[in-house]
Amino acid sequence: MKTYKAALFDLDGTLADNYAAIHSALSESFLKYGVPAPTYDEVFKTVGGSILITARKILAAHGNDEALAQPVCEHYLKIFPDRMFDGLRPMPFAREIVAAIKSRGMKAACFTNKQQEGADAIVEKLGFELDAVIGTSLHSPRKPEPAFTERALGILGVSAGSAVGVGDSEYDYLAARGAGVDSALVATGADSAPSLSGRCPECLGVYENLADLAAGVFGIAL
Repeated sequence: MKTYKAALFDLDGTLADNYAAIHSALSESFLKYGVPAPTYDEVFKTVGGSILITARKILAAHGNDEALAQPVCEHYLKIFPDRMFDGLRPMPFAREIVAAIKSRGMKAACFTNKQQEGADAIVEKLGFELDAVIGTSLHSPRKPEPAFTERALGILGVSAGSAVGVGDSEYDYLAARGAGVDSALVATGADSAPSLSGRCPECLGVYENLADLAAGVFGIAL
């Protein structure tokens, strides 16, 4: 079993369940611009790339003008901070896996397409003891761009070959592999295990939850 010096954890769907707040803020933002609010399921299935990508996908699916995504997201970013903790909870075994790898001398970071301020606040609220939180701004580099992963590696001071990315989507897989980082996935977000396995052929494995991933990737029993 390979030994790693650092793990880059995705946030939404991997470490945290923040979907209720995302749905609430996005629904209000759609309605502000005369577009029917998306269902919770639509939001759940499209979160991952960025809120801008999520908005574009939902707008396009209903034949609406994708150009509305920009003002929708600008409004979303204004109102999200006031409700970001609504329904917030850690994903199963999230606190345990972070604590376990830290106790073994590894570095752990949150590596997310979420806005930096929101990511910082959510990580603090949930009490994760991380070495870094690496988020984005509306138009900054993000997953799956290799530059975003390379930035995270630089912040942690580790090489690509000594790190592993942990996430729940193809975006997480591509972000890791594009920068030469190993990838391990959990089927705790919108994608099923068979879907992830088919689209992410070079990942270390697709696991049902973080406890299974901890055992399979790090040799840790939670």
